[in-house]
Amino acid sequence: WESAVVSPIINNQGTISHFIAIKEDITEKKKILEELVRAKEEAEKSDKLKSEFLAQMSHEIRTPIHIVTSSLAFIKEGIKNKIDEDDIELFENIEISAKRIIRTIDLVLNVSELQLGIYKLSFSVIDLDKSILSRIVSEYIQLAKQKNLELIYNYSSEQKNINADEYCVIQIFANLIDNAIKYTKTGKVEIIVSDYREDELAVEVRDTGIGMSKEFLEHIFEPFNQEYHGYSREYEGNGLGLALVKKYCELNNAKIEVESGKGIGSTFRVIFKNN
Repeated sequence: WESAVVSPIINNQGTISHFIAIKEDITEKKKILEELVRAKEEAEKSDKLKSEFLAQMSHEIRTPIHIVTSSLAFIKEGIKNKIDEDDIELFENIEISAKRIIRTIDLVLNVSELQLGIYKLSFSVIDLDKSILSRIVSEYIQLAKQKNLELIYNYSSEQKNINADEYCVIQIFANLIDNAIKYTKTGKVEIIVSDYREDELAVEVRDTGIGMSKEFLEHIFEPFNQEYHGYSREYEGNGLGLALVKKYCELNNAKIEVESGKGIGSTFRVIFKNN
């Protein structure tokens, strides 16, 4: 391959007297360009295969888990008058564990979708109380009860609606509430909604849990990050949840703030613009 540039040379009479040609061998450049194009196509193909594989794996895992939980619910309903509280608690533990497996699968899939840039946002006007927070809180009542924790929900703002992607907002608060309960041994978890500054709405998730050091707060939203390895043994988790929370907040033009101290608990504050 060659690149050629031909330019005229003008004489004193203003006419073309000669042409000058400059040629360059661009064979190597052409090869490199073709290799880059091929590598890009292979990467895109690989990303697509990865996405399809994860989606298929999610389906393969979710389906039997749903069958197990549905069967257990059916059995539990049939024998609930014949078993004691301890046996009922066993059924509830199985249900909670199954939900945690599905939740972990969702986290991995969500990270993959965001990394591949294939998540499609769908903004709409959402009732933050009825459509999101009330539903999530009701789902976590049993888990909090099992740990003898108070789960308090207080919506004091007159502003009910936000403009956001519903799935993102659900994931934000499911992750924050799940973490608050997970890292709290005694005391309470509170979800407080209030007006914030002039045109903002704030949702605070507060806990009386183990808290975090100031040094760790600088890295809290990094993927796969936990304060120290002891947490991963004593507390279930993979370090993905808060990284996703941060990303989902950014995608929805929301801000997230955190206050925490070792042994005194944590407060996560998500701030939305009023609709």
